[in-house]
Amino acid sequence: MGRRMRRLGLVATTALAATVTAACAPLPVACPAVGYFSTLSVTLAEPRDDVALELCLSAGCAPAPLDELASDEAIADGLFGEASGDGLEGWTISIMSGGTDAVGYRLLDVAGTVLAEGEVEPEWVRVGGSEQCGGPTEAEIVLG
Repeated sequence: MGRRMRRLGLVATTALAATVTAACAPLPVACPAVGYFSTLSVTLAEPRDDVALELCLSAGCAPAPLDELASDEAIADGLFGEASGDGLEGWTISIMSGGTDAVGYRLLDVAGTVLAEGEVEPEWVRVGGSEQCGGPTEAEIVLG
């Protein structure tokens, strides 16, 4: 009977240890299922009023230069936001969800000629939410 009691004691001790360990484990984080907007600010190194900006994000490209979009028009399929600004003051683009890794751009003159194009990787900074759940971010890029 001594051996059997020791086994029962071992089982009880193991069960108790598992219960205590589970009780001390952190609770899972419940993130709200709410979308958020991130903001990209774009300025020109040499501001000029005769330039339009075309923008491509990882989810798609703007259907037209940002200067021609209505403020509530979708920037790309599944990526809704607003765009405002110009080549003198710069542009502000609100993007649904988190920041994208790379941003492709083209600068056009009034005739539609490409003045410059390329890709930049903005340094996105979270300005809300949490590390576990994400949240809105902001980034600034200077073109030119």
